[in-house]
Amino acid sequence: MVNVYNIIIGQDDCPHTLITSRVPGLIIYVMNTSDDANNYQKTFSIFISKNKEDLKVALDQLKNYPNIRDLDLLGKKENMMSLIYSFPKTSAFRNVGKFGFRMHPVVIKNGQERWFFVSDAHDLLMKGKNLLNDQVTRLLTIKRLTTNEFINAYTRLFNSIWKMKIDSQTGGNGSEIISEALKAGYYDWPRQSNLSELSKSINVPRTTLTYKIRKLEKKVFSELDESEA
Repeated sequence: MVNVYNIIIGQDDCPHTLITSRVPGLIIYVMNTSDDANNYQKTFSIFISKNKEDLKVALDQLKNYPNIRDLDLLGKKENMMSLIYSFPKTSAFRNVGKFGFRMHPVVIKNGQERWFFVSDAHDLLMKGKNLLNDQVTRLLTIKRLTTNEFINAYTRLFNSIWKMKIDSQTGGNGSEIISEALKAGYYDWPRQSNLSELSKSINVPRTTLTYKIRKLEKKVFSELDESEA
């Protein structure tokens, strides 16, 4: 029987956990990882920070991490960048293939790496504790997920990426405005809150809020229209 698990680990041999522990608010989404030559792993990642200054710090730290090679900055805009690079295989990467596989994206923040992990091992809870605890790796959490728990958690993961994309394209607080508008009942019928009340609750001038909401709505509907193309 195949099961899906939520796993959180700490690592001392991984650039991602080191950099996210040093740059507050930085989140790294590892979109793909593959074997590279000479005991290296190759990674395609997206870095998202609170601001472009923190993003520059994160990039500098990645460049200076020991034995990083073939670093290619694919794109960079404001507080988001995508990169491909290789680094020595971590202990966790070498071990996980023995009892299952990680689903991508892998999320790293605050010095912790978070996976959805698929395995048919009947004793994974014990195997995980044995294989993900060594001199450089610490298993912090392992939990078997029900189907509904997995679907909800995996959906939230992609929602968080989408919100960050919206924020990066709409001035930094787009997802906050959407969240507050929904909570205030601005999109209810009949409306439970108007623009003046909403502008006071989130401390944004009414004219600015009107512009931002129109911009957000256009962006959301454009994304939906593109997804149907």
